[in-house]
Order: sequence, then structure tokens, then C-alpha cells
Amino acid sequence: MNRKLILGLAVALPLLPIVEWVVSGVRDIGAIGVSQAPLSLLVLYYPARVLGLVGFVLMFYQFLLSARLPALQKVFKQPNLLKTHRSLGKLGFVLIALHGVMMLASDGVEYGRIAFTTEKLLGIGALFLLVIAVVAAWWMKPLQFSMKTWKRFHILAYVVFPLAFFHAITIGTVAAAWSPTRVLFILFFAGYLYVLGRKLIAVSRGYSSPGGSKTPAQTATSQTEGSAG
Repeated sequence: MNRKLILGLAVALPLLPIVEWVVSGVRDIGAIGVSQAPLSLLVLYYPARVLGLVGFVLMFYQFLLSARLPALQKVFKQPNLLKTHRSLGKLGFVLIALHGVMMLASDGVEYGRIAFTTEKLLGIGALFLLVIAVVAAWWMKPLQFSMKTWKRFHILAYVVFPLAFFHAITIGTVAAAWSPTRVLFILFFAGYLYVLGRKLIAVSRGYSSPGGSKTPAQTATSQTEGSAG
């Protein structure tokens, strides 16, 4: 797989849920009329949906970029992968955080209360754990976390993703139905399981990742400035 193909896929994949979001939004708003649509729907609910969709894609990228996959390492240098990992991690976290806050605000404005359904609690739980993992990653040195403590917090990222996945396919209006986005997210989850399996095998062998020679502590040091991913 060459560089252009990888970069093309990386740009194209987020476009799929965005296109479906646009189509569903046009259909829904067209059915009720723009003038009749509640302001919270236009300002909070629909923008929050697309932030969540793109944020989920970027969250998946975090696992790929930090997994030391041979296919990526043959094309990109590891320092560049980690740099991208840090940048996309920050962007993904902001999008996901905004998604959560705006969706809750939309419920509050539209209905005057927030109904904490199981599907919503999955998303809230994922966001809560993600905040903890990101704080540990971004502020490890100021908070004077030991490497052991940092690694424990970093593991939370592997709990966040499945929670976010099941949140998306059970409550998301784009991913809940059998749409191309739902299929894409299921493929992402399969990729997550693959990366998780590699990580577990690597840990059992005493390496940071399959094919790598760094210890977990050394890898953590190189990713300290990154987000949970």
C-alpha cells in the first residue's frame, strides 16, 4: 500500500458519514420545513451529530497510528506517525467533547430535561473515561504521574472505543440503521479488536507492540504528549 492510497483513504473515510449526515439532515429538515425546525435542532443537535461521527473516525485512527503496524511503518517514519497521532488525538478529543456537551444541551433546551437512557449513558461513560485518559496523557509531567500510573490511565482508551462504538450504533441516527456508515464503524471495531489483540500479544512478550523493540515505558515516554489512543 503506497503513501497516496493511505492518505486518500484517511481523508475519504470521514467523508462517508459526513455525506450520510448531510442527506439525513436535508431529508429530516425538509420534511418539517426550515422555518418550523426548532433552533436547538439546527444549532445544537445536527452539528453535534457530525462532530460525533468525525470524532469517532479520528478515535479509530489513534489506534492505527500508535499500533506500530508494519504496513504503516513501511510507508511512514514512526516519529511522523506519532506526531500525527498527537495532532489527530487532540482534534478528535475536542470534537467528541463538543459532541457530548452539545447533545446534552440540545436535550435540555428542547425537552427541558435530559433522559439518561442506556445508549446515552454509554456515550457519557465513554466521554468521562476519555477525559481522564487525555488529562493523564497531556499533563503527565505537571501532575507528576509515574510511568506506571500513566500506563494505567492510558489503558482507558481501550475501554472508551467499544463504549463509543455501541453508543454510535444504538443511538446514532446515521449509524443505527444498516447504512454504509454502520458497516464502516463495524469494520473499525474489527480493526480495533485486531490492534487490541496485537497489543495483548506484545505485552505478553514484553514488547510495546509486535515487531517493536521498545519496552512499554519507552513507548509511553515517546507518546507522553499525545492523546489517549
